[in-house]
Amino acid sequence: MKILDTKRKKCPQPLIMVREALEELQDGEQVTIYIDNDTSLKNLLTYLKEQGAEPEVTTSGKVHTVVTGKPKKSMTGVEPSAYIGSVNLKDYVVCIRSDLMGSGDPELGKALMESFVDNLKLQECLPTHVVLYNSGVRLAMKQSPVCASLSELEELGTRIMLCGTCIDHFGIQYDLGVGMISNMVSITGTLASAGHVIYP
Repeated sequence: MKILDTKRKKCPQPLIMVREALEELQDGEQVTIYIDNDTSLKNLLTYLKEQGAEPEVTTSGKVHTVVTGKPKKSMTGVEPSAYIGSVNLKDYVVCIRSDLMGSGDPELGKALMESFVDNLKLQECLPTHVVLYNSGVRLAMKQSPVCASLSELEELGTRIMLCGTCIDHFGIQYDLGVGMISNMVSITGTLASAGHVIYP
């Protein structure tokens, strides 16, 4: 029995986490999902039932427990964003290619980027991924002023993807405080499959 804790996650993160967990399930296996958001629960149940799953739900206080097996239908090509109709949210990826925002004065660009990243975690709809490449990977360093904000996003379910080639180029592999080192194959796939991509 696999356990998936989606508490404190905002849509569409619970649905994305559940889809990934279901794809890894073997026939006959089950996953237990903890969820504390009524809207996310409703969307999740609709998603599961339309894939042929038969989820069982129990509630204790504000936490719902959903137990389900592998859906009968293939999950390939099924996008969780299609099941978030009531809150009208869309999947999106934030792609940061520099440690500065905009061009011109470097100090201003630094301040703008700090403000942008700090405010990402306050959005009703969080990005599914934040992709950092070129000098943008410096934002994931332990001494970065936005490392804490990126860590908060990661805790809320956003995946922080770092370009491995860029990290090697700047020689900062031992100074990272957040995120997972990735490669261009994964980064390209993430950007290609995103609902839309934001470049600050």
